Amino acid sequence: LGCHSVEPGRHSMGPSLAGIYGQDAASQDGYDYSYALMDAQLVWDEATLDSYLANPARFVPDGAMNSRVPDAAERAAIIAYLKSL
Repeated sequence: LGCHSVEPGRHSMGPSLAGIYGQDAASQDGYDYSYALMDAQLVWDEATLDSYLANPARFVPDGAMNSRVPDAAERAAIIAYLKSL
């Protein structure tokens, strides 16, 4: 989470992750999202988060995030944590 905050409305290099589960991607106020993510019209649910975290550049070409989480168990833990925020 070094690039993201979990505090609502507090953005860092990446947007705050507070409350994103179930939310439209690129919809937090006050953060300058990439056009690619804004145009992707995604909702952050388990399937989209899993695919995005596995390979963001493949899932949203020309997006800003480039950190991958190749391990499925680690992705599942991250998604469970995001659900709790």
